Amino acid sequence: MTLVSPSLLASLDFPAILDGLPLGVAVLDREGRVVTVNTALERMTGFSREAARGVPCRHVLRSGICQGKCPASGPVDTEIINRHRRKIPVRISAVPVLDPLGQELFRLDIVEDLSALRELERRLEEPGGIGKLVGKSPAMERIMRLIPAMAQAGAPVMVIGETGTGKDAVAEAIHKLSPRAREPFVRVNCGPMQAEALEAELFGRRQQSGEIAPGAFQRAGTGTAYLSDVGELPEELQVRLVRFLDEEAILPAGGQTPIRSQAKVIASSPSSPESLVRSGRMRQDLAYRLGALRLDLPPLRERPEDIEFLLAHFMEVFAAKFRKKVLGFTPRARRLLLAHDYPGNVRELRNIVEFAVMICPKPSIPPACLPAHLLEQLAAPGEKE
Repeated sequence: MTLVSPSLLASLDFPAILDGLPLGVAVLDREGRVVTVNTALERMTGFSREAARGVPCRHVLRSGICQGKCPASGPVDTEIINRHRRKIPVRISAVPVLDPLGQELFRLDIVEDLSALRELERRLEEPGGIGKLVGKSPAMERIMRLIPAMAQAGAPVMVIGETGTGKDAVAEAIHKLSPRAREPFVRVNCGPMQAEALEAELFGRRQQSGEIAPGAFQRAGTGTAYLSDVGELPEELQVRLVRFLDEEAILPAGGQTPIRSQAKVIASSPSSPESLVRSGRMRQDLAYRLGALRLDLPPLRERPEDIEFLLAHFMEVFAAKFRKKVLGFTPRARRLLLAHDYPGNVRELRNIVEFAVMICPKPSIPPACLPAHLLEQLAAPGEKE
């Protein structure tokens, strides 16, 4: 077994350089045995560098190309099976490192995790939506085109929309389509909480023992911290949030030493940053930082072309959930559902369909199986038959 000189690696501070890379890297000797792996590849494969050292590469990467195409002459898309027997789609590129005489000293196998890309491709192929987001109107199709682009950006994203329009689903979709998809998604509701408790929930708190109880930004790590109802954040905490967005460091309550955090921030509110500033509920500097990338979700009443599509979608979902053979709505029930203005937006429509499918004993759902407030509308003049 030929190993690269440890003194050479140490002089280049090679391990630190490799650990700073977002891609997985395996350093192999000329016989294809692992000299070391970086932190990203440890996380991807589940094998520590100590466990991998000296082991043939094929026992660490465990890819199909190990059976004959290794080393690949160019980037190869394949799958590896990690220590926990999970298949991970990857792209592997082999880079030889040569000495001045052109002799190969060692080889770098660069391993790019394609999970987020494959997930994005799968979701883009889903008819009518991304994840929990569903819609066929031009407004929703534009939102779904923007989400993947915003997922790739490291900047904060603000999601604006009335209750029930899908702000939480958008935040989750941005996280799942981002390079941070394998990291935590931590949600904090900034609304119904005392300022002191909210400070600890967001930034952590130094306990009497001296230990730091981690806040949302520490728990998110390099993942995503999602702050819903951000307009309810007290001003003193808005100042601290601005400082975090500028410096990527937080100071736990009662602590003296700032802690680094690379969490991406997604915030949501029923109101736009401009209206929050006008009403005195948000600082201008925070509005500037959060509002750079924003998604405005239209209420359902402004995209009526989605109502029939959503009715059919959720009927199919709940018919499968309750194992019922429901084929559709009667003409009278359908007319009522299409005429409703849905102040609770998609959430209200979803609840109506869930209720109707759950209680209806017939293949076609009649008005009698709809919630009471819709039946009252049915009794209005012009709806009686």
